[in-house]
Amino acid sequence: MYPFRFGKKRAYLIPYLILLPALLFYCIFHLFPSLVTVIFSFTNITRTGYRPVEFIGLDNFIEFFRPATFFEKGVALKNSFLFTFLVVFIQTGLGLLFAILLNKKWKTRSFFRATLFLPVIMGITVNALIWKLMFYPMGGPVSSLLKSVFDISSLFFRDPQTAFMWIIFLQIWTYTGFTCVIFLAGLQGIPNEYYEAAKVEGADGWYQFRFITFPLIAQALTVNVLLAVIGALRTYDTMLVTTNGLYNTSTMAFYMFRLAFMSEGGSGRAGGRLGFASSVATILFVFIFLVALITQKFLRKREVEL
Repeated sequence: MYPFRFGKKRAYLIPYLILLPALLFYCIFHLFPSLVTVIFSFTNITRTGYRPVEFIGLDNFIEFFRPATFFEKGVALKNSFLFTFLVVFIQTGLGLLFAILLNKKWKTRSFFRATLFLPVIMGITVNALIWKLMFYPMGGPVSSLLKSVFDISSLFFRDPQTAFMWIIFLQIWTYTGFTCVIFLAGLQGIPNEYYEAAKVEGADGWYQFRFITFPLIAQALTVNVLLAVIGALRTYDTMLVTTNGLYNTSTMAFYMFRLAFMSEGGSGRAGGRLGFASSVATILFVFIFLVALITQKFLRKREVEL
């Protein structure tokens, strides 16, 4: 009946054998490339391979922090901070708000749940292309609407003053549904008896949220904030599709991508500096790890206090 039989002494191997395919997949496509990236960060390897690869030690990291060449990286770092803060704050707040609304019993809530999660299924590339067409300055639907109703014209993704804000809007639009689903799962796990007891005690909606809902979804909040922080710091495809990193929209993740695959100058004509890009990726990994660690420690502490 069963192709493989294990005695009682070897039964402990069954869980490991079940996990083996996933573990191999993780090692081949995640762990091994990450280790190779760290190794490449200490070399001068290029995408075209027109020169021999040499071990150069910490030269890439020293070049990254050299004051004379730090302006572009400083702008990218500042944009990464701003992008992460606004995306995490707004996306988490909207996700919680929509989750509370969609957790109520009303007839069309299934339709709105599916609609809210649709951008997550479509992916950032499709969403970016759609909104790029919507915001097209020369006759796009949004541009035409603003011109005809409010007599306002804008270049949207091509305006250095507003392009970065529209990218933040696009990121929030795409992933708010995912945040909402996690919050919704947390809300549905709260027993209704708690709210009934609170009503008997005379607690209104705000007190119910403050003393029942919010403490009991603290774990969902931790998960959402961590995922939003990591996702925002890693985002480069939104900038790639909408602005190609122009108009003051470059972040650390996009700067790393440009170095590796779009050449040092961004023109795409020469080979990318994989070694230097790997050092930027290593620095970005350490930065994301530290931010995630601090965020998790703070939020876990809040869970205990609540």
